[in-house]
Amino acid sequence: MSKESEERLARLVSKGSLFSKVPEKSIKSIVKSGKERKFEVGETIVKEGETGVGFYLILDGKVEVRRKNKVLSTLSSGDVFGEMGLIDDQPRSADVVAVAPTQTFCLTPWTFEAILKGHPDVAVGMMKVLVGRLRLSNKALSE
Repeated sequence: MSKESEERLARLVSKGSLFSKVPEKSIKSIVKSGKERKFEVGETIVKEGETGVGFYLILDGKVEVRRKNKVLSTLSSGDVFGEMGLIDDQPRSADVVAVAPTQTFCLTPWTFEAILKGHPDVAVGMMKVLVGRLRLSNKALSE
């Protein structure tokens, strides 16, 4: 991967909500640990009910998140899915299907665990993001 590609990928990863509070030096370690994967139109990237390989960042393309063939959302460049799969081995909550040629950056749970051991600041940054999400959920439930 070229230095320019790594820098672009680092910007996209740090914009992804899960890693938005992670220091830049650790973002670079995340980028070096992941892989890019391409998916064709109609290809299922994540299957509901199955355990998956982890986190995906869409670099280019478009996917639909579906449950029981109902479209829940459409995601495109810069969007992420599968974050919870980095942390637990629970089954996927929906299908994710490419609706355009799609290129992603992927991170597996076992690679992610190694990153956490070498860069604890990744966990701290992620906890800040996750607590922020929890606070938003609590606020929405109390209104």
